[in-house]
Amino acid sequence: MSGKWTGVWIGLLAGAAALLLLHGAVFASGSAYIGNSEIGSAAEPAQRFRSTANNLYTAVVNGDRSGSYYELVKLAKLAGDRGLRSHGYSAGWAAVDKSLSDAKAALSAGTEPDRLLEAASRLRLAADSLAGGREALWLQYEPLLKEDARQVAIAWTTSGSLAKSAAAARLATLERHWEVIEPAALLSRDPLQAEAMREAVAYSGKLLKASGDPQSAWIIQSFRSVSETADTLFRAEGPEGRNVAEPAVAPPASPIMPGGWMLYTLVPLIAAVLGYAGWSNYRGGQHGVRVHPAKGEPPSHNGVARK
Repeated sequence: MSGKWTGVWIGLLAGAAALLLLHGAVFASGSAYIGNSEIGSAAEPAQRFRSTANNLYTAVVNGDRSGSYYELVKLAKLAGDRGLRSHGYSAGWAAVDKSLSDAKAALSAGTEPDRLLEAASRLRLAADSLAGGREALWLQYEPLLKEDARQVAIAWTTSGSLAKSAAAARLATLERHWEVIEPAALLSRDPLQAEAMREAVAYSGKLLKASGDPQSAWIIQSFRSVSETADTLFRAEGPEGRNVAEPAVAPPASPIMPGGWMLYTLVPLIAAVLGYAGWSNYRGGQHGVRVHPAKGEPPSHNGVARK
């Protein structure tokens, strides 16, 4: 192949490679824009909702009334977003609205810090359930609820004449733990499953309040009811068959660039032509330069004609 045609081929292939890279860059920027505008727009409200709920909880824990009021107003506004409320079950959003009202009432009264903290805790767990996936905070309460039920059974049988009062104290702990995660459970699980958990906790209370001495069958049934219902609730699928490991609002995925076949086709071809061009030039002499000797005079060993 002559040097002239080699240069032509190199120019053509370099131009093709440049066009391919330009196409990839344009598509990548376009895909990123689409991903951020469509998928990202759904994820951002959930992230802001969770962040604001965390800020509210922190302000309440620190006793910051002005900060609590500011974050509560902001959280209530975010909770009204239609796009955000399209994720999760309506029963869960009703529970969120009630918790917002409870927090507002407690903050206005100024004399119910425990009630305010409980409402802020419910809101924090509920907001986190929308984007937490497998790491959602409310899911960590499964072993806690089961242990509460076990402690109720132990107190019921080992406290002698104070059995019922001791078991009642343990039951109150179980009820508080359930109440704090109920909005999160209602948001991310079928309401019937959350209702079953509420009924299981209430059933333990009914058995405890029954007249007469406690019976072992009742104790076993109480513990089993809470444990089995918790198994179903915490391992169930969320809205639209979403697995527990998947957040309700997923972050945008990285765009996939097409045209991979073009890269696999052109790159070897370009490499082959460039390689041939280099080899062809190298044959002519050292340093890729062919030097023709003067007529009738042999060339020197270093590729330069003597004069």
